[in-house]
Amino acid sequence: MTINNQNRAAWIKLFYYVFIFLYLAVSIILIYLKAKPIYPIFGAISGFVFACIALSLSLNLNYIIYQESEEKIILRYYPLHPFHQKFKSIEIPKSQLSHFDLKRKLFGLRPEVTLYQQTERGLAKYPSVSISSLTKSSQAEMIKSLQKNSKKK
Repeated sequence: MTINNQNRAAWIKLFYYVFIFLYLAVSIILIYLKAKPIYPIFGAISGFVFACIALSLSLNLNYIIYQESEEKIILRYYPLHPFHQKFKSIEIPKSQLSHFDLKRKLFGLRPEVTLYQQTERGLAKYPSVSISSLTKSSQAEMIKSLQKNSKKK
């Protein structure tokens, strides 16, 4: 089973660039047209743009590839905000997946999955991964797969 949000991730990334481009274009047009109350207009537009970007950054949107094979569970993710360029991956053999935690942060808008692996040295905890960019059905499918493979029910 594979869960992939490539199309949605592309739209989110495009949103960032188009939004910034429109902000710069409107700013240049306001300056070019010499709008008289330029500071209140520019301030309102800037506030709106930065609020939208702050909300998007706080959701911690990721491009996610979740794969369940016969032997392993693989979770690859890539943060979609423009200031982060590092692809990360978690690979756990199914026999070593201890359990997982699902926490809903930011008023339930940002669900995060934390995977735990049973190793020879003890329990290993992986960093939390925000799955807010997945559709609700993809989130449910991923959680169902993790519940099926988790040792702690």
